[in-house]
Amino acid sequence: MRSVRKHYYTPHVKKTTRLGPKPWVPSADPDQAPAERVLAVLAEKSRPVTTADLVAEVGFHANTVRAHLQELVEAGLVTVRAVAPSGRGRPAHEYTITDEGRAVPRVNDPAFAEYRGLTTAFASYLMARTQDPADEARQIGRAWGTQLASERPEHSESPQELVLPLLARLGFTPVPPDTSPADEGIALRTCPLLELAEQMPEVICQVHQGLVEGALARGGAVSTEADLRPFSEPGACRLYLRETMPQ
Repeated sequence: MRSVRKHYYTPHVKKTTRLGPKPWVPSADPDQAPAERVLAVLAEKSRPVTTADLVAEVGFHANTVRAHLQELVEAGLVTVRAVAPSGRGRPAHEYTITDEGRAVPRVNDPAFAEYRGLTTAFASYLMARTQDPADEARQIGRAWGTQLASERPEHSESPQELVLPLLARLGFTPVPPDTSPADEGIALRTCPLLELAEQMPEVICQVHQGLVEGALARGGAVSTEADLRPFSEPGACRLYLRETMPQ
């Protein structure tokens, strides 16, 4: 994967315009209700999914899933549209999570808790003990992203589908673009380590850059270049995934 330009937070922005994401806030509920489980699965998807898809993933009865989907639609957390059937029968329905749905706090994921504690511990160490903390942080992020991606089932996925579930689990609230993914990028609406990222962007943001690179490499997307632009706009960081020609 080719080297990517480093985009760091600049402190010279006017105080009235805050760039970057909001802090990620986990749910206080230690248990995940069935409706929250359905919503969490939808948050990991880059395309609409059917009731059958959700039943296969969450393991609930179809009627239970439909009831929770209706509840989520009425709350404005999910949208639904009818799709003409390929043959005879009733139209199928496809569901997509809304921005409001993505912003709903999730129950702490074990991977997130592990990530937060580890990153906080080594960030200060890298800043104090290494000559190039950004490069070291990026290498650590790559190794960790490779490990997390290896925990997912082996099947063909697009680069966006590889990274969205991982980013959702870790508390980034990723919002994929409606069209032209390469041009618009993925908006990261929250950051699980926002305070630390503002203090040491050259470490924390490079861990996140490497995290995506490692996940892409482990998933076989070796020709995809990841370009994370921290604090690039009000309310979000922006992640671009671009196809490159093999070297």
